[in-house]
Formats: sequence, C-alpha cells, structure tokens
Amino acid sequence: MNRYALAALRCACLLLVTAAGVTYALLMLISLTLVVPFPAAVAGQRRLVASGRRLARRWAGATVPDVPPAPPPVPRRRADGWYQHGVTLYRSPRTARWMSTFDHYGNDPGVARDLRWLLLAPVTGAIPLLLPPALIVAGLLALRAGPWGWLAAGVTVTAALLVAPPSLRWYGRSADVLLRTPASPARTGRTSRARTACWRLGGLAALHLATLGGAVLTLAATILSWGGLLLWATTLTRPMTEIYRRQAHRWTGVDLPSPYRPLPPPPAPDEDGNYRYGRTLYVEPGFAISLQRHRWVSHDPATWRDQLWAWSALLWAPLSLLPAVLIGAGFFGLVWQPLSWAPWAVPIGLATGYWITPFYLWHALQLGGVIPTAVPGWASIPAGLALTLLGLALAAPLTRARTWWDTLLLRPTATTVLAGRVTELNSSRAVTADAAAAELRRIERDLHDGAQARLVAVGLGLGAVARLMETDPARARRLLAQAQETSAAALAELRDLVRGIHPPVLAERGLTDAVRAIALDTPLPVTVDTDLPGRLEPAVESAVYFSVCETLANAARVASTVTLTLRHQDGLLRMVVTDDGPGGADPSTGTGLRGIMRRLGAFDGTVTLHSPPGGPTVVIMEVPCALSSPKTSTS
Repeated sequence: MNRYALAALRCACLLLVTAAGVTYALLMLISLTLVVPFPAAVAGQRRLVASGRRLARRWAGATVPDVPPAPPPVPRRRADGWYQHGVTLYRSPRTARWMSTFDHYGNDPGVARDLRWLLLAPVTGAIPLLLPPALIVAGLLALRAGPWGWLAAGVTVTAALLVAPPSLRWYGRSADVLLRTPASPARTGRTSRARTACWRLGGLAALHLATLGGAVLTLAATILSWGGLLLWATTLTRPMTEIYRRQAHRWTGVDLPSPYRPLPPPPAPDEDGNYRYGRTLYVEPGFAISLQRHRWVSHDPATWRDQLWAWSALLWAPLSLLPAVLIGAGFFGLVWQPLSWAPWAVPIGLATGYWITPFYLWHALQLGGVIPTAVPGWASIPAGLALTLLGLALAAPLTRARTWWDTLLLRPTATTVLAGRVTELNSSRAVTADAAAAELRRIERDLHDGAQARLVAVGLGLGAVARLMETDPARARRLLAQAQETSAAALAELRDLVRGIHPPVLAERGLTDAVRAIALDTPLPVTVDTDLPGRLEPAVESAVYFSVCETLANAARVASTVTLTLRHQDGLLRMVVTDDGPGGADPSTGTGLRGIMRRLGAFDGTVTLHSPPGGPTVVIMEVPCALSSPKTSTS
C-alpha cells in the first residue's frame, strides 16, 4: 500500500516539475527572441533537464542516460591581439566568447531536444501523471455527497492508487522517447519517415505559396509597367525560388541547381566613348546595362518556368498539405480527444455534475450534418485512425509527385547547362593560361637568377684556372675547387626547379608514392590512406599532387595531426584532408584554397570546405578522371 501511495505522491511531484519545465521553456523562447540572455537561459535549461532525467530514472523507470554537453569553443587570440569569431574580429575576448557560445547553443541538437521535451512533456507525460491526483481530489470532493460519498471517495482514491504506478511508467517511456538521441536515417521506421515527410511537405507548401505571392507581384508589375519593371520584380522573386530549391534539396534529396543563364558582361565603351546596346548608343553606361539585363531576364527560359511553377502552387500547395491535414484531423481531432478526456473531464464532472462528451469534435460534425447522427461517438476513434493512416500513406507518393514536378520546371534546361558550361570553360581556360604564363615567368626568373648565374661563375672560374695553371698552380687549384662547389650548387638548384615543375617521384612511381613522400616531409604527423589501383593522366596527377601539397602546407600552420584519404570510384577521384586545427577557415582570407580551386577547376574538379569554429577542418577535393593500368619502374 505504501508503494502505491508513494507512486501517487511522485506523480504529483513530477507534475510540478513538468509545469516548471513548460514555464521555463516559454522563458527560453522569450530569451531566444531577446538574443542576449539566451546563453544563460540554455545553462539553466540544462540544469533543469538534468534534474528531470534523474527523477525520471529514479521514480519512473526511464533508461535515458545523461548526455554530457559539448563545451562551447573558445575564441583564439590572433598574433595582432584581436579575437576572431568567424570573419569578424573583436578587441575584447568577452564578445567573441559570447558570439561563439550563442552560435554553439543555436546549432547544438541537444538544446533543441531538451526544449522539445520541456514543451511536449505536458502532453505526452503530464496527462497520465494528472490522473492519480485528479482522482484523489475528486474523491475528497465526493465526501460532501453524504453516506454514498464515502463509498465513491473510497473507490476513487483506490483507483488513483492503482493507476499511479502505470502512470509513472508511461511518463518514463515518454521521457525515453523525447530525450534519447535521434536515430540515424538508416534506422528510422517507415512510420517515422512518413510523419517527417508530412511536415516537410507542409513546409514546402508554405514556401511554394510564398513564391506564388512573388509571381502575383511580378505579373502586376509587368502589366502595369508594360514589362519595364520585370527586372526589378525578378530580383525579389528569384531569391525566394532559390530558397525553395535549397530546402527541397535538404528535405527530399532532389538536386535543383540554379537554372539561370550567366549574367552577360557589361557593354564596353566604343571609340567615341559611348556605350552601345543593339543599334543605339548611350552616353551613360547605367542605362545600357539596365537594358542589357532586362533583355537577359526576359529572354531567359528559367524566368517563365519559375512563374509557371509558382502559379502551380494553387494545385500543389493543397495537395502537399493534405497528409498533415488528415493526420491533424484524424489523430489529434478524433483519436486524441477521447484518449485525453478523462484527466480533465472526470474532475469537472464529479465537481459540477456536468459531463462533457469525449467525442465533442465528432458531435460537432454530426450537428453540422457531415456525419449522420445515428453513428455512435466511439466510431470517431477508428475513423480517426483511418484518416491518420491515410495521411501517412499519402506522404511518400505525394513527395515523389512533387519532386517530379519540381524537377520538371526548376531544373536548368539543356541550353542553360550548355551556356553555363561554355562560360565556365572560358573562365577556366583563361585561368589556366594565366597560370601557365606565370609558371613560365617563374621558371625563367629562377633560371636567370640561380642556375644561369652560377654556371656563368663556373665558366669565368675555369677561364681563370686556365690562365693561372702555369704561373700560380696553388691558386688555380683553389679556383677549381670553388668552380666545383658552384657547379654542385647549380645542379642542386636545377633539381629543385625540376622537382617544382614535375617531381621525379610522381613521374616514376605515381600519385600514391608521391603523396606518401610529401607526407613524410610535412613537419607534423600525417596519416595517409590511399588505394589507387592505377595511374592518372599526367596533367591530372600533377594538379592533384600540388593541390595536396598546398592543403598540407595550410594544415601544418594550425594543426597538430592530419589525415589524408585518396579513393577512386565510379570515375571520380576523391581526396579528403582532415586536420584537428581550430577551424574557421575561410577561402576569402587567403590565396591557397582559391589556388586549389583554380587548379582543379581546369579539370572540372570541385573543392568543398567544412571548417566550423572549433574544428575540425575538412577539405574535400573531387576530380572526375579515369585510371589507367599501373606503370612499373625499372629503378
């Protein structure tokens, strides 16, 4: 008996904890809006959730473990005395530390998980916890009803004690579900995937309706100005469509690259200083550029495809919202209402004598003539489950249909892809030509200032030796030794120069051994994991080798260990360089990463940088290429 009474008391205590949690969650939302107190509010939330975890394990049998939070990164102090956060410098470490802490908490999934538990616990756990205290209060109120009230009070209190342990267990299970680490996508169940697809379809529908508003604005501006404001309207609507493309790729995996044609170069002045557009000359370049860009927008097929897609929101937005509406009406309207009826309706009925039906939405539909009055109220539960299952079943096919429609209209056409490809090739050709010319100038300068000067000195020294051989043999021998040393130095410089042009180890043994050799020369531990069964084309091999050299040189400035992985699969060479540095790398702050992008861009390669504050820094380089059979060396 004491165990049941203790369980009822614990239900009341956990109910107070839940009420405090939801109150604090509301304060958390307010602090997030005010921004400044948000880090301090997160610290208080962590303490509150840690206490809730302990009570859920000790009293409700929950198995959720304590998850130690990751500490926020500490901003590093630069050599000039400033503190860096992202791309901004701060004189005081406090501001930089606060910015780092705010970003860390804002991106921490544990903070969002704890806040979700505080907000949902009143629905998922507090309703069962409320039942034992509510029955006890109802029993005490029944004592005023006379002799039969004592009997009703005894039955009600006994029921409260009996349901207290199951209520605690339910609370523990709900805490396990809400506070555990989210499962990986590969282990997510079909129901969970369908539920996620429902909410994502709703989000895509909202973004689609936003672009519809932009299409209405574009149509109105175009009609009222006879097309003159089309350029102004598209500067507002194109970013909205780009936001949809990014979210659709993030939520559904569909690849929707930007379909817009490259911006044409501005018109150059003629011999007389005027700017020509078509058959008209303009004194000021602004008007010519405006007309040029207006034609660029109006003749781009992607502009009108965007407009057609935006107007299709009249059909696709309701279809995308249909699964969420079915689940909301079915589960929360017809199933959850009778399930959550007892904790609040029973005390009201016992205290006032007015009993509210548990199927009030069902009865409202009956009063509206939607459902025949002869259908009993309990039919709302199977009907709600049917609607919920229908909504879950429609989520996947509607997602596929929407993805097909988005791909049909939002992807670039073949002409746009070809135009972008031509522009990219022209740019990479110019960059490659400039790089080749710069490399030739460097070789010429190194030969002129280094080996050539030493060889001239050797020639002069040998001439002096020939003259002194008869008159001063001792001095001739000294000059001959100096000439020998100078020739050795010239040979070393020539070897260094050749190694900078194309390393011998790369030509003789391939990329794998060349990368291992440069890793051994790097002044920090480098773990190399390569598996290349063949050789690359010499030009690609050289570009990849020098890109790896530049990446390792950048990592050696800030990191203590580096991991390098090279793999070739499905016609794509993938290189991943990971270091344990402080992170925060930015290609715009230096020339190293931009040089790698230009070098690999000549072969359609790409460079992806992941460098969050606090590290690690991951550089992913990918080059489409083919492997030939491995070459053997006779050395």
